[in-house]
Amino acid sequence: MDYQIEADFAPIYECAASLTAFFAKQNHGALDAGKPWVKDIQERFAPAKLQKMRVSVKLLDDFSLSPFIWKCPGPRTVTRFLEWFSGLSLGELYEISAACSQSVPANLAELRDAACEVLQEWHLHYFSTIDPRIIEGLEQEASALKSRLGGETSGMDIYEMATNGMRLYPGDALARVVLIPQYHSRPLVTSSIFETMIFTQYSCDLFPPAPGYPAPALLRLTRALSDETRLRILRLLARKQMTFTEIARDIAISKSTIHYHLIALRAAGLVIVHYQAKSSEFKSVEYSLRREALNGLSGQIDDYFASGELADPVVVK
Repeated sequence: MDYQIEADFAPIYECAASLTAFFAKQNHGALDAGKPWVKDIQERFAPAKLQKMRVSVKLLDDFSLSPFIWKCPGPRTVTRFLEWFSGLSLGELYEISAACSQSVPANLAELRDAACEVLQEWHLHYFSTIDPRIIEGLEQEASALKSRLGGETSGMDIYEMATNGMRLYPGDALARVVLIPQYHSRPLVTSSIFETMIFTQYSCDLFPPAPGYPAPALLRLTRALSDETRLRILRLLARKQMTFTEIARDIAISKSTIHYHLIALRAAGLVIVHYQAKSSEFKSVEYSLRREALNGLSGQIDDYFASGELADPVVVK
C-alpha cells in the first residue's frame, strides 16, 4: 500500500529538535554546529539545572512529541503548544498516541509533564534567543516542499531528495509520512517511527557560506571522500546493496567505526539507505551507492571555483 506524504513545520518542532541535538552527546561530533554551539549552550545554564534537564531528557528517550505537535490546533509556537499540551486530559493523550498505532506508556502523563518542564526551560534560556531567520527559513522550506508535493514526482522520490538518500518503501500498515525541515541537527536526519505514521526531520542548510568559502554540502562531500575506509565502503556499495553487518564483515573493522563512517557518507548523500517494512517496524536494512551525488561533484567544484570575484593581488614592496 502506498503511503501519503506531507510537509509540516512549526517552531515547536525545531525547539524540540534543538533540545535533542544538545543532549544527544554521542552525535555532537557529527553536527555542523559543532563544539562551539555546545559550549555556548553550556554557558547559559547552571550545571545543576543542566543535570536536572538531562535526567528529564533521559526519561523521554522513547517518547516522541511529533504526533502531539502534528495534532495541535492553531498557532504552534512553543508557548502556545505547551499551553495546549499541558492542558490535555489523560484520555486525550491516550487518544492521540493510539491514533498513530504507537504503544501507549503507562506513565504518559508523567512523560507529558517532564516534556513540558524541560521544553519551557530550554525555550526560556536558549530557543527564544535564536536567530529569527532560522524559523523563517524553515517555514519557507516547508512551503516549498508542499508545492513540490503537488507535482508529478512520486512521494518516494521526494522523500529521498529531502533526506539526501533515504528511500522509504511502502508497507502494509504505513499510511502517512510527515516531512519536517530542521536546522539544529544538520546534517543528521531523524525519524519517529510508528506503525501507521513516520515523522522525519530532514536537514536544511539555510544560510549561504561566507564569501570565498565552500557550501556545507560541498564540504560534506569532499570530507566524506577524503578517507580511505569510506572509499572502500563506497567501492563495495557500487557493486551491490549490502546490510550493515555485511559491510562491517567485508571491511573488517568494528561496527562502531563502520557506523561512524556511514554517518559521514549519509550526510554527504553518497549512500542510499533502503528502509523496508518488517511486521510493524521499519529498519534500514540495506545500503547502496548513490551515484547522483558523485555525478554532481564536478559541477559543484566548478561552481565554487568560479564563484565570486578575485581580490586584487597584494603587491609586496
